[in-house]
Amino acid sequence: AQLTTDKAAEIQNLFTKGEINVLSCSTTFELGVDVGELETVFMRNVPPTAANYIQRAGRAGRRTSSAAFVLTFAQRRSHDFAHYMDPLQIISGEIRPPYIEISNDKIVRRHMYAVALARFWSEHPQYFGQVKKFFLSPGRTATQELEAYLGEKPPELEGSLKRIIPENMWTKLGVENWRWVPGLLDKNNGVLKIAEAMLFDDLNELKKVEKECSDSKNHSRAGAVRRTINTIQQRYLLDFLSQRNVIPKYGFPVDVVGLQIYHHGEDAKGLELDRDLKIALSEYAPTSQVVAGGKLWTSCYIKKLPDREPLKYCYAICSHCGLYRSELEEKEIDLDICLCGRNVGRHKGVFITPNFGFVAGKPEKPKMSRPEKTYSTRKYFAHGGAIEKELTLHLNSTLKLQAGGDGKLAVINNAGVRGYKVCQSCGYAEIFDGGLLVEHKTPWDKDCRGRYERYSLGYEFNTDVFQIQLPDYSEHREGFWVSLLYGLLEGTCVALDIDRQDI
Repeated sequence: AQLTTDKAAEIQNLFTKGEINVLSCSTTFELGVDVGELETVFMRNVPPTAANYIQRAGRAGRRTSSAAFVLTFAQRRSHDFAHYMDPLQIISGEIRPPYIEISNDKIVRRHMYAVALARFWSEHPQYFGQVKKFFLSPGRTATQELEAYLGEKPPELEGSLKRIIPENMWTKLGVENWRWVPGLLDKNNGVLKIAEAMLFDDLNELKKVEKECSDSKNHSRAGAVRRTINTIQQRYLLDFLSQRNVIPKYGFPVDVVGLQIYHHGEDAKGLELDRDLKIALSEYAPTSQVVAGGKLWTSCYIKKLPDREPLKYCYAICSHCGLYRSELEEKEIDLDICLCGRNVGRHKGVFITPNFGFVAGKPEKPKMSRPEKTYSTRKYFAHGGAIEKELTLHLNSTLKLQAGGDGKLAVINNAGVRGYKVCQSCGYAEIFDGGLLVEHKTPWDKDCRGRYERYSLGYEFNTDVFQIQLPDYSEHREGFWVSLLYGLLEGTCVALDIDRQDI
């Protein structure tokens, strides 16, 4: 998974020809790749389902001239232990036929909006690309042009929608009478209009701060704010729209950042170290290590661009009630006192979102020990958004269920509340220890004496949120709630037949 497509194909061919005898690989080889006269498969853990086991074990013994030997190593965790005690459950267990639900209103609407925007951009390509091209174009804005375009009810767009939407949903979604358009463009509730309003609110606040700094001759601060504005305006439009739940995000490569290694020449050839931002905040965080291409790579820098600045947010997580809150740093809003009335405690600070990725230091030979991953991320619930469905169930006690869109979650890596020292000149970073930043060089091996600021790493994203309220329970033991949580998660996975990692 860390190799470029060409390099991976080259290694697979060498393995098939027998010029490479042992291949350590990700689950890429689970996907029906015929690797010839393969005889042995060793699995380093028990696969999640019987389907995964059969796919991986099935790589071996495909030729009549060879016998298959499959060895599975059971790790010391509950899933592996359970299947070690009853191996037939994973070897010959039940495999349910794949099931796809195509009548989910919310998913269909997002695809409708994506089709409409694609048609619009094909006729107005000047509005595609960056956020500023769409929302901040001079004269008539793209949203105004889009309203006019959809107001004409182009028949070719209606035909495209009818081809992808089940006919029994046409009336419900308003395909033929164009009743679906307000869901995108309504001034108060349209998802695109809401995204536009939030964008303008952030930009207007930043421009006020920039002007105040310029008027008071604080030009360095004004320059930093201007670079933050550039970051927002030059963001890739599809990333922005998918993060705001205007168009589909699931399965699409958005919010992906890399660990840059190409400046290390031959050692980096054929490698491609990319991760979803939620994962990269931990795996590629400064001082974390990863093995790829036979080398040990250590993340040393948060990548900087000369004309842009990472987005910075003040955040606070109340140590009493657990409430998470955040605001753009430039707004200078005090978050020390929680909404519950008490001081939030020490879980507060400023986080930056490393949208431009990370940069590795010089590669080393891998050691016998596991590569270091300094600190893992924590996920927090920011807000639930609009409630779209509500249900009360009376079982042994009362359960109140709420489902809604446009909720917000946050992923934070604060290095165990210590944070990171980040050089404001070159982006070099290390875990905060109270001392000065060590002498260091830029990624291009030049001496750097920049000053540092203390930051956490963070990322916020919009998503659908499902809330379960249990008003009849007065249990105060944390272990009870953790057990209940995991019971709900495991039960949901069984009921919906989905991977535990998908929740």
